[in-house]
Amino acid sequence: MKTSEFSRFVEKYIRPSTYPIGFKLVRHESEVPEKARRFEGITICQAYNMARRYRWTVYFDANTICPIGLVAYGFCEADELYRSGELAYDAGYASTRDVGIEFEKAVAKLKAGEYSGAFVFPLERDEVVPDFAVIYGTPAQILRLIHSVLHEKGGAFETKILGRAACSEYLEAFIEKKPRFVLPCYGDRLFGLTQDDEVAFAFPWSMAEDIARNLEATHKRGIRYPVPATSLRLKLNLPKSYEESLKNMKKSD
Repeated sequence: MKTSEFSRFVEKYIRPSTYPIGFKLVRHESEVPEKARRFEGITICQAYNMARRYRWTVYFDANTICPIGLVAYGFCEADELYRSGELAYDAGYASTRDVGIEFEKAVAKLKAGEYSGAFVFPLERDEVVPDFAVIYGTPAQILRLIHSVLHEKGGAFETKILGRAACSEYLEAFIEKKPRFVLPCYGDRLFGLTQDDEVAFAFPWSMAEDIARNLEATHKRGIRYPVPATSLRLKLNLPKSYEESLKNMKKSD
């Protein structure tokens, strides 16, 4: 399935306010589209938020500035401050440095040096076959994606929430070959301008056809977005004067 075709499914059945995006990990800059934009001194979450909001293709690598993202994507080796738990402690997430170590253990990571960079792009642009994709939306919109994952297998959708390092949670969908519901982290909202009402869904691109097929199937069976609220189809109790006026008008007809 072409990325633009999948994007059309998302637009038809979910209608998010920003573009679904794909991530492609690269080993050499020759794999990066010539038109990809590069920015100095930004975080990874700024890069992918520009892609989803502005329809840009954005490249990022070791020149980005968030140490958590650099380690997660394997662009740099973790230093002693990172390994000691200082980052999570100093940022206020961890009550102690030992607790901070546990925070860092939970961050999904690629092997250092495996990739030299990555670029992120709107799926509608058909840049390449991505390694994984991410869709932002309201909880009700992302719920439709969870329906699509469970439609043919049932059970429950399991996930975990880190509360930080959302960029690594997206990456984990690629590493583990599983979809992820992601509650965008504090940094994503602080630096990437993700809004209070937004959540996200990440999945390995190998699942794209299944997700699209089941979005359509569940829609046809009546599970839809926007949710067709029952209240709009109920008979209303009108004020007495309204009812009397209505009767008078109908009599006059």
